[in-house]
Amino acid sequence: MKRVIKMTLRKHRNLIFSNKTKVSYSKIIIILLNLFIVSFVTNIAFAQVGGISPGEDLLTNPKIRNPIVTATVPDNIPPSAPILISPEDESLLNDGTPTFVWQQSTDNVGVAYYQMYLDGSILFDNIPTVNTSNTFYDLVYDSGSGRYSLTPTAVISNGPHTWRIVVFDAALNNNTSVTWDFIIDTLAPSFTITSIGPISTNISAQDISSVPANPIELENNSPEFIGTGEAYSAVQVTVVIPDESNQIINFTIDENGNWNFQLGILPRDKVITLNFLITDLANNISILNELRILIIQEYIIIPPTPTPIPTPTPTPTPPATTTPLPGYTPLPTPPIPTPPATTTPIIKIPILPPEEIAIKIIKEVEKVIPKPIVQTITQTPETFQAFFVKISQEISPIGVLITTAAIPAFSFLTLLFQLGQQFSWHLVLNILRALGIIPPKEPQGLVYDSDSNKPVSFALITIKSTSETLKGQIVATLVTDIDGIYQGAQLPKGEYVINISHQDYIFPTKKERPNYLTIEEFYRGETFQVRSDSDQQLFLIPVDKITETKTSYSPKTNIRRLVQKIKFVNFFWPLFIISIIITIFYPTIINLIILGLYIVVLFKKFIQALRKPTISGYVLNTNESPVENAIIRINNPRKGELVALLLTNSKGYYSTFLKPDKYQIQITKNGFIWMRKGSQLSYEEINVLGTTASVNAIMKDINEVYKEMFQTE
Repeated sequence: MKRVIKMTLRKHRNLIFSNKTKVSYSKIIIILLNLFIVSFVTNIAFAQVGGISPGEDLLTNPKIRNPIVTATVPDNIPPSAPILISPEDESLLNDGTPTFVWQQSTDNVGVAYYQMYLDGSILFDNIPTVNTSNTFYDLVYDSGSGRYSLTPTAVISNGPHTWRIVVFDAALNNNTSVTWDFIIDTLAPSFTITSIGPISTNISAQDISSVPANPIELENNSPEFIGTGEAYSAVQVTVVIPDESNQIINFTIDENGNWNFQLGILPRDKVITLNFLITDLANNISILNELRILIIQEYIIIPPTPTPIPTPTPTPTPPATTTPLPGYTPLPTPPIPTPPATTTPIIKIPILPPEEIAIKIIKEVEKVIPKPIVQTITQTPETFQAFFVKISQEISPIGVLITTAAIPAFSFLTLLFQLGQQFSWHLVLNILRALGIIPPKEPQGLVYDSDSNKPVSFALITIKSTSETLKGQIVATLVTDIDGIYQGAQLPKGEYVINISHQDYIFPTKKERPNYLTIEEFYRGETFQVRSDSDQQLFLIPVDKITETKTSYSPKTNIRRLVQKIKFVNFFWPLFIISIIITIFYPTIINLIILGLYIVVLFKKFIQALRKPTISGYVLNTNESPVENAIIRINNPRKGELVALLLTNSKGYYSTFLKPDKYQIQITKNGFIWMRKGSQLSYEEINVLGTTASVNAIMKDINEVYKEMFQTE
């Protein structure tokens, strides 16, 4: 624009100052007006080149522009708040110089420095943003994670504290983090034993000299330890017993700083060492080792009794002679020796409380248990052992009742599981009767192995009606006991059939019934008739054993077989001993009552052992060898009922206790015939009104009978 004006001025200068040209005022005015117009037009053109015309915008008139703006803007934006990382809120530390860690802050311009506050006051000011080490702290900055780690050189006191971080930028804008709490505990936990059994002590983990040099002697076993210590500290006690495995006891000091624990029964006259390891919540540790105790054995001492000294018999002196024999010199009389005084030895009888006797019994039992079982038990996790001990302690007040009921309950549940397909309350009653839990009724029949003649225990007997009105209906379910005997069936008039179910046997037997046996003596599933409500179902029922296969060894079958071997009376002695031990340690009313019942049963067994059986005898074969599992049936003909059903043992012996009366005895076994003086016997009458009776029987092999008959022919 300046160039245009200059060109215009040159043009008019030539016009004004040409050769002697006279200039009028009007020309001068015209010239100035031209200059104004040129300047205005030139400015408009420049605005169109460098700016935006009216009605235009950057989209409709895009041009290259280079505006230059210079301005000063104030910084009033604070940096972001620091994020605390460690030590965490409510943390417990055992280090007096902990490292404080926080996440860096960000700022629009830049962070200048940090401040650290401890317990509400500035601990460190002007903390830089780069790695620093001085006499007050060490600061490490991790650019990768953006974390600052500050470790003070001075120790922070024990106790509760608070901390926070404040950040500043260059304009002194600031922001602060949250405030966190932490506790420093660098002191070993206190621990003091104030009494051991009846003896007061002051043994401290903070004073080694307080541990006695000699063992602390105690008379009473199973001493209780009582003391104080730092609240909530965990204590582990290792009990070292000579020639035994170490015992570990764990407990926690309560919130009031009190603790106590009791040792089990310990061996006497052996030095027992206890080592304590105490750990507080901050993982500080105290140790108290080599505390020794000695349980002194007490004795009943019977003093020695002196043996009376026998008075020596004097040797008679020969009569004096007036004239000595020639060449004879009388010898001096030797003194009579006095026998030394003798005394009986001192008798020392150790005094052992019942608990210690029980422990000795348990240890003797442990010696019999196979080592793999003992190792398995000892290697179980401590948590499981502690859980087992806790449960045992909780149930011990009724431990005798639970122990006594455990085996019958297991047998009952297993039998119910086995026979549950015919479940009824009548079946439950018969299972309890078969187990001997409730008193049995008079025997009615027997289920036995057709080959060995051994009884089949816990077989399910179902009796179905074949009458037109009740055809196919089950009228009774019975269960044989451990001796294969069933009882409890009372059927109304009608026709019936019996079926036997057992996982190891099949019914009916494939063997043919011998001609000399009746249906009742060898039942194979035939229909029978009940003519009177008082009739009894007296049947001897053979069953065939199933051939063993691999499939028969399933867990379900094994459990069923196991229950057949369990009989409550067979466990009388083990349960009786266990009951005594439990009652010794926990003499509660329930345990004492159950133990009293055991003693009553034991007394009854003792009385029965002194009694002579009413009827007894031996069953032999023709070779005078015992006949095992021969079936003995004793009937009361006056009442028309079976009063005893039993089998001979391995020696062929049988016995029973019955009231004085007249009886009939029948002896049978598959493949044998009861013979007397060459004749077959069906039964024999016995009179036991005033004395006992002995009935011996000779059983002859049926093959020998047939051979004799054949030779006779």
